[in-house]
Amino acid sequence: MGVILDSHLTLNQHISSIGKSYFHLLCHIRSMLTEDMVKSIAVAFVSSRLDYANSVLFGTSTTNRYKIQRVQNNLAEIVLNDSVLPSAIVLRQLH
Repeated sequence: MGVILDSHLTLNQHISSIGKSYFHLLCHIRSMLTEDMVKSIAVAFVSSRLDYANSVLFGTSTTNRYKIQRVQNNLAEIVLNDSVLPSAIVLRQLH
């Protein structure tokens, strides 16, 4: 797990690394899995990394918050197998 720290404590590298390697895998195996299975994998690999570093990410830049939101939106699209931007209600249900 862990958090990637840089010399300025911006957490840019950490946020950029969240989900990078897992999105490709999830996209390719999505059609073979049920929604519950994909949801479990997404939470295990990506959301858990967001939650784990939650306290460290407090007060991060607006740019980083947008990146985190994009990660969550992309995960929701993969889980739901739909490219429509997920609403806050859907994101809450998936969490």
